Amino acid sequence: MPTPEDVIAAWADITPWVQSTLPGLAQQQSLPNESQDAGDIGACNGLNMPGSTAIWGSDGDATITLTSLKIASMAGVQSQTATSVDGTTMHLPLSFSQLEIAGNYGYAQPCALYDMGKKTSTTTTNGSGTLTQTFNNSSLYYVATLADTVTLNSVVVNGSPTVAVHPDTGGMPAWMAAIGNFFSSFHEADALRTNVQNIFLTADFSQTMIGLLNNQIGS
Repeated sequence: MPTPEDVIAAWADITPWVQSTLPGLAQQQSLPNESQDAGDIGACNGLNMPGSTAIWGSDGDATITLTSLKIASMAGVQSQTATSVDGTTMHLPLSFSQLEIAGNYGYAQPCALYDMGKKTSTTTTNGSGTLTQTFNNSSLYYVATLADTVTLNSVVVNGSPTVAVHPDTGGMPAWMAAIGNFFSSFHEADALRTNVQNIFLTADFSQTMIGLLNNQIGS
């Protein structure tokens, strides 16, 4: 079985590959689509006409869907020294200057027209656009298990992403801010981190990396 010292040395040996090749392999890797209820994002306000006594308001939670999510870039990757957690578990850390996830969003907000307190009509306000979610000056580490070979157990991505929203249709400032706040909320930030971690654990580029590490240990 490889020792922690074997893994530390082999991780250092594959540093040039990790820093120069892994970012290019990670780029354009797809993440799963997401669909989440976002509550009232204020999109119905755009239907209201000045001077009208009837008011459009939310008629239920808006649904926001994220599609075509990909790792758009991974820049400034630096391989850090591997560390031993115990005799069978290692951390294989990387730092990076930027990890950017890009894709499309769409929303559908149910709306109702209230006149003198009564609902008189319903509709759905839709919008779509692109978004960019960015981790800046952050890091991740692979959790590796030592047995007959070294295998990847999990990945931890540090830092919190910032989100930029670019509307194609729709675009009232109030609900644009609400969408940005939604994507930056703890729940959505945590969901994004989980998806990124899963990609870095299961994608081909990570399997190639761990194969190189094992080859180096065995050489």
